[in-house]
Amino acid sequence: MLIIFFIFSKIQQGVPVQQRYRISVQGRVQGVGFRPFVAVTAAELNLSGWVRNIKQSVLIEIQGEFLDTQEFLLQLQSKAPALAKIEQFNYKQIENKNETGFHILKSSGQNEGLVSISPDIGICKHCQNELFSEENRRYLYPFISCTQCGPRYSILKKLPFDRCNTTLNAFPMCEDCLTEYKNPMDRRFHAQGINCEKCGPQLSFVDDNGQRIAEKEAALTLAIDALQAGKILAVKGLTGFHIMVDACNHQAVLRLRARKRRPEKPFALMYSQLSLIEADCLLEDQEKLLLISEIAPIVLLENRYSNRSLSPAIAPDNPYLGVMLAYTPLHQLICRAVNKPLVVSSANRSGEPVCCDNEQALEELSQLVDGFLIHDREIYQGLDDSIVKFVNHEPMLLRRARGYVPDYLTLDTEYPSILALGGQLKNSIAISQGKRLYLSQYIGSLDNVKAVNRHQSTRQIMSRLMGVTADFVACDLHPDYLTTQLAMDLHLPVISTQHHSAHLYAAMIEHRITDSAFAAVWDGNGYGEDGTLWGGEFMLIAADKPQRVATFLPFKLPGGMAAIKEPRRVAIALLYEIYGKNIASNDVVKSLSTLALSTIKQLSKMLSNNINSPSTSSAGRLFDGISSLLNLVQINSFEGEAAMRLEFAAKTSKDSGIYAVPVDFSVTPNIIDWRPMLEGIIVDIGNHISSAVIARRFHNSAAAIILKIAQHYNVTQLLLTGGCFQNTLLIETTSALLQQQGIAVLWHKKLPANDASLCVGQIRGAYQAWHDALGNGR
Repeated sequence: MLIIFFIFSKIQQGVPVQQRYRISVQGRVQGVGFRPFVAVTAAELNLSGWVRNIKQSVLIEIQGEFLDTQEFLLQLQSKAPALAKIEQFNYKQIENKNETGFHILKSSGQNEGLVSISPDIGICKHCQNELFSEENRRYLYPFISCTQCGPRYSILKKLPFDRCNTTLNAFPMCEDCLTEYKNPMDRRFHAQGINCEKCGPQLSFVDDNGQRIAEKEAALTLAIDALQAGKILAVKGLTGFHIMVDACNHQAVLRLRARKRRPEKPFALMYSQLSLIEADCLLEDQEKLLLISEIAPIVLLENRYSNRSLSPAIAPDNPYLGVMLAYTPLHQLICRAVNKPLVVSSANRSGEPVCCDNEQALEELSQLVDGFLIHDREIYQGLDDSIVKFVNHEPMLLRRARGYVPDYLTLDTEYPSILALGGQLKNSIAISQGKRLYLSQYIGSLDNVKAVNRHQSTRQIMSRLMGVTADFVACDLHPDYLTTQLAMDLHLPVISTQHHSAHLYAAMIEHRITDSAFAAVWDGNGYGEDGTLWGGEFMLIAADKPQRVATFLPFKLPGGMAAIKEPRRVAIALLYEIYGKNIASNDVVKSLSTLALSTIKQLSKMLSNNINSPSTSSAGRLFDGISSLLNLVQINSFEGEAAMRLEFAAKTSKDSGIYAVPVDFSVTPNIIDWRPMLEGIIVDIGNHISSAVIARRFHNSAAAIILKIAQHYNVTQLLLTGGCFQNTLLIETTSALLQQQGIAVLWHKKLPANDASLCVGQIRGAYQAWHDALGNGR
């Protein structure tokens, strides 16, 4: 409306016939077809001038009749490419020039503000149609792309986003591709990533002995034949390698589990078409839209159990399937030819980053797979597939990677340049500059050399692409985290933020909360300010520093880290808090057939002598301990398995009962005494109440605890953050209970609730410390 008013006012003032404007556009405007859109729009309006990428934005000059220039300004904002995201739009009138035509100029390294780099984009409908059209010259070419789809962040070496700055620089365009590239009327006009069979990347098939035995179409045919024969393949995709196998071949899936040493953890599935997913899973409209979007993540969906040909080993005892659509032309060709869902697992050794290099894959995966389908387009930045589930009909990110990275969060005020190194587990990195916070992809746990190297390279790539030189480095308070040590090695001022304060800060940033906040922060564990392991916390921030206002009654973890792997250790530790050192001879404990007497005696001795038994207030470990008592899981085969099985058991019951959980409000922090709840659970076990009912009552009790604390502090809005709040049932039960009492409940949607978001909170914690120091004149 303002531009329209401007137009008519200028007409009335009798402006010159010809006008020239310089326009600066910032945001996600590189790698999304923005310059071709500008050039075509200018040509249609008979405007002269030019457009170019500069280092961190797009700069435009236009000249023409007054009404045409104003129409251009309107269309620039209202008809921009769907993948574009305009953050800032500035223009000014400048002196006319004597010129003809409109041109796309060579990019400049000049810095004019902040850029939003496009994530890697799933195949668009137009390219998919061309891929399977026999008349098209890119028929069955596995690397077809255009301005609206294909690799972006994963191939980018430096800005601006031009072919010469990507790994596609190794593939000069042929004459046909160059003609399309130069044609303003072609949908590949100035598309940086285009290629074809003549000039682009090519496939190769390599056997498990490392011998290259087929190229191009023959390589694809061999791969398809191998999958149909039940073979396990490593396939190089858009942002990394996948390990793939026929999901309907039970023996092949079992073989993959044995080779990966992955007995229970669910596998994801890839489908060629949405209709096939609908046949196997319950789908809501929002889930459909996300599956077919350019992001194309793995989405957790309820299993219909209608496809009896699917191997039961895909997701054992799990009501959900993690599914995605084939999001690259290569995946489309494979899935359509095999004509079955495919198991798709990240190609890596357990705990290591996803493999993205050909030589590395051939060296490290040969014991896992029967062959390799590789290509010669270099992946510069490896990313896992993102994972999303829906809670109360809204998406919740569980793993933020391909399709989301490197999009940024908008901050409430100007921040200094801060580099946050995250935590030890589920590591991610964040960088702030001005009002933007850039968050890296999921990197993983920093307990192996490859993960540490990926962490280091990701930090360097992000700093270079975002053009940020950090003033401070932020990290966790834990003195033994590797990221703490790395922060010290950077020779910058280091600002530490306590683990659960960082969780709270991350939730505040996501929900744009700038002043006071109250949160339940529940997770596995984090280093507390008193040197113990926290994890079942209620945090209040009213001024500038989070306060720990309530926590669970501490208990010990016999064996320390071993108790995380073995929930049975936690169960015994909880029983020890009630029955003491005579636990092994207690009749009630003896009646719990889920626990071996020898194990009880051994761990009781550790607890009574305080041998390697650190104290914790962890809510996550409480979930584990209850899961063990119900004989759901005694030893985790993957992280979070015990809590996951407890949730799944609870979901099968509609019981509304709760256990008593008193809170001592006379001490600071308030102490939540879980012991009466445990006694109630033991009584129910003795009365042969089903594990599903007990699990449901436990979840109901957890929600009741949150309500009790919230009401005591008279809060009207409560945040749920930390890894425990990836539990759908816990969130939904808590949300319903609190909303009945007029308390709004917010949980993570755009950021993972787990430790992958610690770096975001560390940015806010470091900013707060910096801001306070300025206020105190330091």
